[in-house]
Amino acid sequence: MLSKISVLIPTRRRLDRLGILLSSYAATVGDEAHLSELIFRVDDDDHATQEFLSAHQVLVGPRYQGYRSLPTFFNELAAVAQGDVVMCGNDDMIFRTPCWASVILTKANEFADGLFDIGVHTHNELHYPFAVVSKKVVDELGFLFDPQIFWGDIYLRDVMGHLGRCVMLPEVEIDHDWVGYSPDSVFIEGEGARRSNWMGAIHEQAVARAVTKLRELMIA
Repeated sequence: MLSKISVLIPTRRRLDRLGILLSSYAATVGDEAHLSELIFRVDDDDHATQEFLSAHQVLVGPRYQGYRSLPTFFNELAAVAQGDVVMCGNDDMIFRTPCWASVILTKANEFADGLFDIGVHTHNELHYPFAVVSKKVVDELGFLFDPQIFWGDIYLRDVMGHLGRCVMLPEVEIDHDWVGYSPDSVFIEGEGARRSNWMGAIHEQAVARAVTKLRELMIA
């Protein structure tokens, strides 16, 4: 039985957006705080964000290549997640639906083999689907995001799409402002990394490898 969601959130120097995120999270978890956790990944030179999040679970690590290292950040977060379901989040997400975790977990538990990618209503889901997968998938693949693929949410959606295991929950609304009101220093720094390979041969080969491995685990 899947019982907890870990929301993975890389962030850098956007305290205004983090404040909105945290307020929306607190307003929507209700009496279901035990069903979810937020885990933040902060660069070791970003002391202001570390202090701002001092009351929360924070993974501090090197900057590496900045935005280009986003897959590494998500993989680091997935490795320490305590939940048996992981959600790829952002510091500009806004939780709207009360008790969203129980709705997602109810759907996740419909898949006895743990193979799924659950999408929520983000108002931007065609491009930023907030992948929600089981920790079992992470363990089987050895990572959350294939290190070769920058846009891992689209990678996961394609993998589960080939397996027929993508499902949308339009009743769960989690806005994704996607930079929104102010430039994101993480994004600007890595502009050259944007969608450079997700439609190419590297992407397709990575998807095919994952599909082959996970198909063996499927329960009809």
